[in-house]
Parts: sequence; structure tokens; C-alpha cells
Amino acid sequence: MNNEKITTEKTEEPKKEKSKLLWVLLLTAVLAGGAGTGFFFIWRSAGYLVTDNARVTTTLIAISSTVPGTLERFTIQEGRYVEANEILGWVEQGEAMRSPVDGIVIHTNAVQDQVVSPMEPLAIIADINNLHIQANIEETDILRIRRGQNAIITIDGFGSRQFSGYVAEVGHVTAAELTGNAIFFNTGGTFTRVTHLLPVRINIIDDVNLDSVIGVNARVRIPLRQPVGSLHLLTGRAGAQQGEPSNSITVRGTVESILSRNVYTTLGALVERIYVEAGDSVTEGQILGVLDAEDLTNSANIAEASLRIAEINLTAAEHNLETRRALYSANAIAREELRKSEFALQAAVASHRQAQAMFDAARLTLERSVIRSPIDGTVTAVIAREGAVGMGLLFIVADINNLKITTSLREYDLDRIETGMEVFISSDATGDAVYTGIINRINPAATAFAPVAEFETEVLVTSNETALRVGTTARLNIVFD
Repeated sequence: MNNEKITTEKTEEPKKEKSKLLWVLLLTAVLAGGAGTGFFFIWRSAGYLVTDNARVTTTLIAISSTVPGTLERFTIQEGRYVEANEILGWVEQGEAMRSPVDGIVIHTNAVQDQVVSPMEPLAIIADINNLHIQANIEETDILRIRRGQNAIITIDGFGSRQFSGYVAEVGHVTAAELTGNAIFFNTGGTFTRVTHLLPVRINIIDDVNLDSVIGVNARVRIPLRQPVGSLHLLTGRAGAQQGEPSNSITVRGTVESILSRNVYTTLGALVERIYVEAGDSVTEGQILGVLDAEDLTNSANIAEASLRIAEINLTAAEHNLETRRALYSANAIAREELRKSEFALQAAVASHRQAQAMFDAARLTLERSVIRSPIDGTVTAVIAREGAVGMGLLFIVADINNLKITTSLREYDLDRIETGMEVFISSDATGDAVYTGIINRINPAATAFAPVAEFETEVLVTSNETALRVGTTARLNIVFD
């Protein structure tokens, strides 16, 4: 009995050893697989820029009446497709409203017989010929993006289906700067770091109907063909790149153009042609776009014809007065007849003056239908769209070669800082590059309502050909000599 037990135990020991070895090999395989998977995802993340901050979008066009009046008829409903130049409704006296583009009516609040005005949108139409993906890329990654790079897109609503596209446009101005929400803050106290986003337009190559997914979220993967090296500039101070010296402070500010102009229109005419895109260099007076001037030309012609009639009437009134004066001197007419001619001349002069003013205004309005750049610079934003109604802001032109940074300094640092001091500038959007600048202005009055007194400060960028982008956040290292 004991011999059988000993034999059984000796037989089970090799089995246990084999079982342990099997588990060790299995665990090793799992760990190796996990490591391989990890290396794969690391390699993949290094080779792609991936963002979920993207959506299907297009140009949205507000439809409104060009004249005030009563809305006699409005035929469109939400979800309906409309064609370019299709009549959407009528205002009293036969004023027709037309769609400027092929699109989908995504919103309407028009009610028949309501009183409408040119400033009141009656419907919103989505331009179906301008559908694209807008991806918002963090400033820390924007240097890795170039126009023409391929993109792989997945769209919520299409499941895991992938679409091919390419980068069509890289924004030069952050969304916060464009909407007026850019902020700056000081590292001398507690703050919340804000990473700015720049819009990137991605066009889809594949044949896909995006009409039903406007506004839907998307995921974008951009293969990076080659690493983009950071621009390194010599500053003359090695310590500025090796770490912040003890005799210095670091503040944060917003990159701005020293000279920037918003290009507006109040004409409300359709945008007939756009000649520039974001990133183009322009000179003062260069044509940026043209509005549909047919109605404006007709108005100018009518005003010119009215002026010519007024000139004829004025000449006739002057001649008539001279004749009446001669007759009055010869006692051929009464004084009352002469006074009538004098009053007629005064009326003709007033009519001519009014016709001249109307003609000058019509000619000036016609000239304003050609939208020109007010300065030499770079187009940083194109808000106008061909076929859309041109009203309000159309373009932004800025001198991006001459930059400044707006920040704030706290009261306990002011005794060590003065205008003309050198500043070392870096940014998440420019990698390891370090640029130089000088303190140009310190506001003598503190910012209102700040917990600690802060003074707005302006730093001029003195380095040439920087990669700094308008609207991004910059770090300013001020060294006290």
C-alpha cells in the first residue's frame, strides 16, 4: 500500500513541474503580446496625428429680405433642398427672396404676414457644395500639419467606415482670437493653462453624401509623412534655453499682429467672387473679392440720370431768371413774376444739390462692391463665401511679420522691469525655438477688478521670420541684468 502511494506521488511531481512551466510560458507570451501591442500603439501614435475634435460643417447662409415689409408668402420648410436662385418667398410689392446656393434649409422661423426687415434672418441654408470636415488642432501640434497632407476620416453615423481626404487649409488665427475670446495670464500667481486650437479644413475625396450629417462629430487621423523640425534661433544667451535663471520671471501672453484690419461691408449683396484665401500675401488696395453689383449699377445709373435732369433744370432756371431780370428792368413784367423765377432757381439749385449727393453716394456704394485690402499683409481669415450674402465681416488682413505679445505684469515685479528690456520668447506652437523681443509699453494704470494689481504690458517681437502664430499663447522670460 505504501509502495503504491510513493509511486503515485513520484508520478504527479513531473506533471506539476510541466504545469508550472506551461503557465510560465503562457504568461510570458501574454506579456510579450501586450508589449508588442504597446509598441504598436506607440509607433502608431508617433506616425499619426489623431483628433476627435472634428465635425462635418459647411457655410451657413442667412436668408433675409432686402427691404422692410410684410411677408406675403414663404414656401420653404426645414429639411427641404433648394437650388441656387430658387425663389423662397415674397415680400409685399413683389420683392422676391432667392437662395444664393444649392443647399438644405436647416432652420426657418418665417410666418406668413409677419413684418420683416433686412436685419432679421428668416431662414438658414446650409451650402451642400461646401461640405467639409473642420478639425480643431491644438497649437502644440499645428507645426506638424501641412496643406496637402492625406487624412483618414471616420464620421459618427457611418459606423467604422473610413473616408479619404486631405488637408485643404490650415488656420493662421486661433478660434479664440477670431471670436475675441483670447486671454492672457501671469505665472506669478495661480492660473489655469489654456491650450488654444487652430481650425484645419479637411476635404473628403471619396464620393459620400454628407447632407444628412451636417454638424455630426468626426475623427481624423493625419499620417505624418516626415517629422517637422523646430526652428532654433540663437539668442546670445545660452542660459535662456537651459533653464530660467533665478533673476528672471516668466509670464504668458497672447501673440498679436501689430497691424491688423477687419474688412467689412454693409451692402448686403451676394458675394460674386473671392480672389484670396487664408495665408495669401496681399498689398494695400489689392482686390480681395467682388460683390454682385448689378443692383448697385442700376441704382448708380438711375442716380446719374436724375443728376443730368437736375443739371438741365438748373440751367433752364438760370436762363429763365436772366430773361426775367431783363424784362423786369424794361418794366415788361411785374416784380411778382421776377420773384417766381428767383424761387424757381432756388428750388433747382436744391434739387441739383440733392441729385449730386445721391449720385456721389451711389457711385461710392458701387466702388465699395469691390472689396480691397486696406493694408499690406497676410489674409488670416476668409469669412466670405461665394454665393453667400456679403454682410458684416468678410476678411481679416494682418501684418504677421511684425508681431507683438500682450501680457500683464504684477505690481511686485514692476520695480525690476522697465521699457526697453530684452525678453526671450517661446511657444508651444513653435517647439523648442526661442525668439527675442523688447518691452515696448507698460500701462501706467492697473487692470480694474484684478485681485492683485496687474499692469497690461506690450512686448515687441524683434526676431525676424519667426514661426509664432497670431492668437497662440507665448511664454515670456524676462531676465534682470
